Amino acid sequence: MGMIKVMLVVLLLVPAWSFAQDDEGTKEPSLAELARKERERRAQLEEVPLITNANIKRLGGGRVSTAAGPAAETAATEGEEGAEENGSEKAETDPAVWEERFGETRLDLKNAVNRDLVLQLKMNDLRNQYLSGSGTSQARIQQQLLETQQEIEKNQKDVQSARQAMDALQGEAQKEGIPGDKIIGLVGELPPDTSITPRPDQ
Repeated sequence: MGMIKVMLVVLLLVPAWSFAQDDEGTKEPSLAELARKERERRAQLEEVPLITNANIKRLGGGRVSTAAGPAAETAATEGEEGAEENGSEKAETDPAVWEERFGETRLDLKNAVNRDLVLQLKMNDLRNQYLSGSGTSQARIQQQLLETQQEIEKNQKDVQSARQAMDALQGEAQKEGIPGDKIIGLVGELPPDTSITPRPDQ
């Protein structure tokens, strides 16, 4: 009889214990448990660096988008156009700009004239060698004379183009209202025309 009571007690306790275990398994976690899991999750994540103006170059120099609305873009475009117009007007009246332009044009002309003089000196030297030579040397020198003459003719075109550029620049300055005496000062002293050396067979 005692054994039967013990078995009845065991049979009653086993379902109760199983029910208690099932109830614990389905019970929702507490706030403390959720907070602990969130801290563990964050600890496993890689730390994302904060991008600032101080460290943007160190992080690779990436570009940061600063896109603005249509109104801001329109205002910026109008501001740029106005700045370009003001800059061009200033360039047209700035003495330093005119001095630089005239200086470059004058230098181009002087270089072309100086090269023409050098070529003509070379031509005269070859002519003297030709007159004092004979036979094979004269044939070789004559070829050099012809090549030098071609260089002179080509350079004469460069001289003419440089003079035309100077004339055009003076006309442009007059249209912009630069006084005549100021233009004369900007032009400065120009090299004179050089005489064209005749061909070797002339």
